[in-house]
This record gives sequence, structure tokens and C-alpha cells, in this order.
Amino acid sequence: MPSLRIYFIFSILLFHVISVPAQVSGTILDQNGDPLAFASVYIKGTSKGTTSNIEGLFILDLEQGNYDLVFQYIGYKQLIKKIKVSKDPIVLEIKMEEEAVKLSEVVVRADEEDPAYRVIRAAMAKRKYYLNQVETSACEVYIKGNIKFLNAPEKFLGQEIGDFDGNLDSNRQGIIYLSESEAKLYFKRPDKYKEIMKSTKVSGNDNGFGFNQASEMDFNMYRNYALYNRQIVSPIASNAMAYYRYQLEGTLYDEDGQLINKILVIPKRSEDPVYKGYIYIIEDLWNIQSVDLTLMSGAMKIPGLDSLNIQQQYLPVEEPDVWRIFTQTIDFQAGLFGFKLRGTFTAIYSDYEIDPNLPDDFFDNEIFRVDEEANERGLDYWAQVRPIPLTEEESEDYIKKDSLQVIRKSKPYLDSVDAKNNKFKPLDLLFGYNYQRSFRKEYFSFGSPLTTLQFNTVQGLNGDLNFTYRRLFDDYNMRWFSINPKVNYGFSDKQLRASFNFFYNFNRTKFTRLRIAGGRTTAQFNPGNPISNTLNTQVTLWARENYLKIYEKNYGLLGISHELWNGLYLTSSIEYAQRRALVNNSDYSLRLRDDKFFTSNNPQAPDLFEPAFDQHEALIFNLALRIRFNQRYSQYPGRKYIEGSKWPDFWLVYKKGIASFGSDVNFDFLAFQIRDYYIPTGVWGRSSFRFEAGTFLNNSRLEFMDFKHFNGNQTSIGSPFRYNFSFFKLPYYDFSTNGAYMDLHFQHNFEGFIFDKLPAIRKLGWMAVAGVKLLATENNPAYMEYNFGIDNIGIGPLRLFRIDGVAYRNNGTWDLGFVLGLKL
Repeated sequence: MPSLRIYFIFSILLFHVISVPAQVSGTILDQNGDPLAFASVYIKGTSKGTTSNIEGLFILDLEQGNYDLVFQYIGYKQLIKKIKVSKDPIVLEIKMEEEAVKLSEVVVRADEEDPAYRVIRAAMAKRKYYLNQVETSACEVYIKGNIKFLNAPEKFLGQEIGDFDGNLDSNRQGIIYLSESEAKLYFKRPDKYKEIMKSTKVSGNDNGFGFNQASEMDFNMYRNYALYNRQIVSPIASNAMAYYRYQLEGTLYDEDGQLINKILVIPKRSEDPVYKGYIYIIEDLWNIQSVDLTLMSGAMKIPGLDSLNIQQQYLPVEEPDVWRIFTQTIDFQAGLFGFKLRGTFTAIYSDYEIDPNLPDDFFDNEIFRVDEEANERGLDYWAQVRPIPLTEEESEDYIKKDSLQVIRKSKPYLDSVDAKNNKFKPLDLLFGYNYQRSFRKEYFSFGSPLTTLQFNTVQGLNGDLNFTYRRLFDDYNMRWFSINPKVNYGFSDKQLRASFNFFYNFNRTKFTRLRIAGGRTTAQFNPGNPISNTLNTQVTLWARENYLKIYEKNYGLLGISHELWNGLYLTSSIEYAQRRALVNNSDYSLRLRDDKFFTSNNPQAPDLFEPAFDQHEALIFNLALRIRFNQRYSQYPGRKYIEGSKWPDFWLVYKKGIASFGSDVNFDFLAFQIRDYYIPTGVWGRSSFRFEAGTFLNNSRLEFMDFKHFNGNQTSIGSPFRYNFSFFKLPYYDFSTNGAYMDLHFQHNFEGFIFDKLPAIRKLGWMAVAGVKLLATENNPAYMEYNFGIDNIGIGPLRLFRIDGVAYRNNGTWDLGFVLGLKL
């Protein structure tokens, strides 16, 4: 192994010696000669430096001159080596020693406090000072990401997996993602970022940009919380004493004589949102020198993620006490269904500028931008600029995958793969069939009617025959179109209904999309589809409850959506439909009961077995405007990704029934909505809020399907994905209105705040949830619900269930019920 390491170093030197003035390289080892991965190397008094790779190798390009090189590794004595750089390369072997003053001489009695608490309290007192110390900053960031399969099964769900297009070796191991990037990162207090990616490379994908993003790796320990899947408490947060115990394991001095306290961070409860590991605090300054902290699966509550380790090292960038992060390594391990993988993302922050001179409008809503030519630089460029040497495995991965991608983009190769995948198999009759012409970017799919079989009392047994054709015009999925014809047949009403949807996506910068649809189909009176076809089938056949109420329409629709400017999104459509009432044609169920009868298909009069309305024509115009203040976004070449906002979405919705061209409807509907408002509450969890109010400005002529309807539920089965805008126990159509209304939904997920404190339950990974819902309409008493439940119920990563107890008031009477939520 040592000979291989030396050969690797000299191979790199041979490649680079022509193109750089001089180069310092070498290996960083511990006292036993084992490599120290991700050790920091930097020029004293600057933020220019690098870090070692997983094999302990490092490279640093320097101009000629004299330097003090600082070698630093968490838990080891800092080492400073003086070097003189000339035209000749320098090769170093650095051996670092562990250094900590043992506390054997200090006896802490049971009634005494560990010395670590004095240090932690001092660091807590200075936390806000260091958090707000710098108004603005800028730095260069290099990131390397590597995700590797440690093991992969040969079969999954009975299907051969293969070698993932050559990514797996004979041991079922191999790199599946390798990427490098260079960016300029700007920061403004308290939490504004702008990141400009100047160059990036993804192994085997010249069109890729990877997902290396420094602003997404902001795990600042000076903030009370850092967001992973949940808010994790910092070891020096204002409330940290409630979550951690501390132990002073030792002290060490750096080369400048600064005393550094090594403190063991111990969770009081393993399922709390907490780290475990070490934090290093500098005496008197009380700032963080480095951290080596780990999150376990119970703390993160991310299915399949076993552990995540974060190492950070800080260095001084400005007198007297401005320290900034220099290196950060995030190392995680995950496993799911027999797959085991490990991912490592290492970032080097260099060339800091404190309070740079930036325009007043520099920090706008664009938080991340990729330069047009960022992914056009080849291996030669990266060989010159990368601060972390590639391992031998990474070098081979680049060479192999970059060669293979040329073959895999070729027409002969894509045609051969398609020929194999396009073969029709008997099981395709059950699960559907896919056909593609990859080189032309054409994709066909056929959905099996057997997978769409449903039952309702109007059509009886019915199923769909679906076809989809999709054509892409570029590698980035920016411009495409699809057409989806569908045929439905009901065996009880003996009706064949055919319809289609056509979509054309013009771009991914303004999200311009055209929709054309039409045909003959059925639709629920509530267009929000309060009950799914699948659930209605089950309760109809087994409980003789036919909640699904539908009508038929022959229609044509034209719609378009477009972002007018950032944060202002417009969607509109116009539809002309002939609408016809339908009646029950089946009384079949699997559970026959003499005392149980199906209701009619008239939602306003369930006991009246006559058509719910007269056949009529309707010309309806819809317009919706979404206003999202301070909408953050990332800009890539030719496309834009929305990153959300701290504000909720505000919607203005207008709907007009036009009494022209033979249309029988005449109404005006206006609504105001607040949607998608998510409120983090630290260790208390997170809340969501939705509000809507509206009225009919004109209701001269409208049919029941034009009323304002609300998403209710009369079964004991719910969909947690809809709980932000649906009710647990509201009757489906009792509160439908052609007047004014208001509804409100508030839900809170405590995550582990409650159950993590209960010894007998916390290992289960459950989360407590609670909420309140309110609906007020004209001429009806207010409807109200309170719910309390348990979420995240399941085994391992399969957390598919939630159960809620609901207290609800309808017509002035309170009642109780339960709803089982299925996340399917």
C-alpha cells in the first residue's frame, strides 16, 4: 500500500509539474502510519488551503516563496511546518500526534459539576456574538461528492438488478455518484445566500450539474437549530442543557499557544433531535475551533438513513476573533431493502473576504446560479484546479464513465437497449407495457385495464384503457409534449367514454404550459375529488356505502399557465361542456344487508332516485393568480427551480359562468386563499396553515357542480397528504354553498417532542400530531374539528400509517371518531 501511495503522488506530480509554478503534496498519517482522511492543510494567516482525501493524500499549488503550512486534524496536535517553495515540487510525509491532557488528576465528586459545563456556558454566552459577528462575507468553495454502494442485492422484488450499467464490481460495490464543483459563495446576515457555480463535473454525465451546493450545507452550530429532516439542537444552543450532558475529556494547545477544550457531547435521550460526539472550544475566545458530531437514525427520523457524521474545522481570517469555517465533511451511511451505501461530501472554503463591497441589490431572490459553460470543462482542467486529490477508484470512475457515456449516447447502443426493454412479456398484460425510442426521445406507455378496475353504483364495474405518448426535445426535459387518450367502459351502464389530454411544455424558465383536453367522461360534483375511486370501490362493495357522486360531461377545454415574473404565476382555462345527470345502475355489493340501502346519485337529495339536474350547456372561464412574495429560486442554463419562500402562497381565484354561445350558466365566483404556509417551531416540530374565504358575486344561474364544495370524509380512511386542505369527518356535500364561506386548517406535527420523552414508546419512532379545522358557510352552523393523533407508524423505513382521534361539531352537536391515514 505505501508503494501504491508513493506511485500515486508521483503520477500526479508528473502530470502537473509542467502547468504550475510549484506544488506541495504528500501524505498525512497518524502515529501508526495510517492515513488521516480529510485533515486540513492551510497557509498560516490565510484561508488558502486544502484537505486530504480518504487516503490521506493532499496537493497544494503555491507560488514561489516561504510559507508556514498548518496541518490540523480533529483531536490531534496542530502541526506547523516551514517550507520554501521553488520551481521544484515538494513531497511531504506528515505524521500527526494525538494530544490531550488527561483529566486523571482532576477528581470530580458526585455532587460537583464537570468542568465542561463552565466552558459550554461561556460558549453559549458568546453564541449570538459569533453568529452575528460578520455582516457580509464572500469566499471560494470547492465541493467533492462521492456516493458509493457498499452492497447491493442481486435481485429486488424478484427482478434481476444487474450491475447498474457497470457501476458494480464482483463484490456488488461501486461508485454511483461522483461530482466536483467550484463556486463563489456570498453570505449576508442573518441567513441570505447567493452562490454562483463556476464549474462542475459529474462522472459519466457531461450534461449534468450534480447537486453540490454549499448553501445547502449550512449546518451552523452558532444557530440554535440546524435543519436536517427535523430541527436538530446545537450543543451550544440556548436550550442545549435540556438535551445534552457534557464531559471535559481533555485540553490541548495549538502552535499559537491557544488552549482548546475537547468536550464530549452526550445526548440525554438518544431519540431527541441531538448530536453526539465532540466539540472543541477555544479558551477565553469561547468560539468553536472544530466539531466531530454524529446524528443517528433515531435523532433524524429519516427512513433508511443510519447515521450522518459532520466534521467542521474553523480558522482565523481577521483579527481579533473572526473565525470562519475552513473545511466541512459530511459522511452518511444508509440502507434500504438490502441496499447499503455511503456518501461523503467534502467542502473547502477559501479566500475569505469580510464585508466585501457589494451592490445594495446583490442579495436578491436568486440564491443559486450555474454559469452557462460550467459543465464544459474536462479532466485536464480539473486535474489542475482540484484541491483534493482523487483516489485511485475515483480516477478510474471518471475515465470509465466518461468513455462509456459516449457509447451510451450513440444510436446503436440506445437502439440495442430499447430492443431488449421493449420486448413484450405476458406480465405486461397485468401491469402495462412501455415502449421507447430513446435516441429520438420518444416514449409510449399502455396502462393495463386490470390495474384500473373500479366499482361504483352508476357504472358498476368499470375500467380504463390508457395510452400515453411523450416526446422530449432536449436533454434537460425543458421542452416536451405529451398526449394521453383514455377509454373507459362501465359494465352496468354499458357506456363507452373516450377522452384525451394534451400538454405542451414550452420552457422551464417561465413554466409556460398549454393544455388541450376534451371528450366524454365522468366527473365528481366536487372537482376536488373528495373520495378516490379506489376507496369508494372498497366501501361500496364491503360496506354498501356509495359516497361517490358523479355526472357526465362532453367537453372541450383550453388552458394555459405562465409565470409573469418571479413569484407571480397565472393559470387560466376556458371550458365548454354539455353536462348530463347519471343514475344508479347497480345494486351489487359483496356484503348484502337487508337493512342497508344505497343512496341515489343525487348529492343534494340522496333519497330521491331521479336525475339530479336537467341536461344543460356550460361555458366556464377560470383564472387563478398565485402571489409568492420573495420567491427564492435557482437558475440553471435554460431552466429555473423554485426553492420556496418564507411567506405563504396567496391565491386569487376567479370563476365565471358565461351566459353566451348557448351556455345556460351565469355566475361569478371570487376567492382568496392562503396556502402552503409551513412554520418551523424548533424542537416543538412544525406547523402548517391554510385559509380560504370566498363568495359568489353573482349566482343568477348555476348548477350544483358549480357550487363551492369542501373536501370531506365520511369513511374511517383518510389520506394524510390531503389533511392540509380536507376535513376528517365533514359530510361530502352537506355544506356545499352558492354563497359566502370561510374555512381554516391548522395542523401541527410535534415530530419527536412528545414521544421521544417516553421510554416505552420513543424507540418506535412515532410522532404526535394535532390540529383544528373550521368551516363557516351561509345558512349553516359553523362546523369544527379537533384532532390528535400518531404519525410515522410502521416498521423500519415503511412508515405508511397515521391514526387520528377526532372531536367534531356538526349542527351544534359534538361527536367523536377515528380516522386511519394511509400514505399510499
